[in-house]
Amino acid sequence: MLVLASSSPRRTDLLQEWGYEFVVVQPFVTEEFSLTDFPEDVVQNLAKRKALCGLEVWRHQKDVKADILLSADTIVVLGERIFGKPVSEEDAREMLRTLSGKTHKVMTAVALADVGRDNQNLSIDTSLDITTVSFRHISDQEIMDYIATGEPMDKAAAYGIQGQAGKFVAWIEGSLTNVIGLPMELLAVKLQEKNIYPNR
Repeated sequence: MLVLASSSPRRTDLLQEWGYEFVVVQPFVTEEFSLTDFPEDVVQNLAKRKALCGLEVWRHQKDVKADILLSADTIVVLGERIFGKPVSEEDAREMLRTLSGKTHKVMTAVALADVGRDNQNLSIDTSLDITTVSFRHISDQEIMDYIATGEPMDKAAAYGIQGQAGKFVAWIEGSLTNVIGLPMELLAVKLQEKNIYPNR
């Protein structure tokens, strides 16, 4: 059985669209990290923490034998700065102003926790996908109008490419699903290695 440890509706939607059957648990993990860490390490460590927390939640619900638990984390990186989710509308406004007219990277780490058939040997495999995204210039009015929709407030770097922020994008290089929050092309390969396939 595939278990998704995430509260993100985008990740749920993507898995469903690709035909996977799964159940959802919602672990609570603080998304704190050191500003001195490399972004690649930050996002993979956060995905691992979510996997471990999700596994604990799942253990309280049923016998976890032979289950595969999936977690993920997405960050946006511009230069050396890591963008997480905005903590306020002003924070969201500052993030979007900073990204306006610039090219950034979206990194999503996927963690697959496998407890093994003996329910003894836990292994967590992490994979990383990186997509390059370029924004056109965004006016202050466009930013204010976008924030007023409420859409940016639960998304890394205060934007969702699959929503109204799609009009800010000049071009992307790499996986679109990665920017949405779950790199399905990469994940499908990793799940296949675990003998998990879409139900279609």
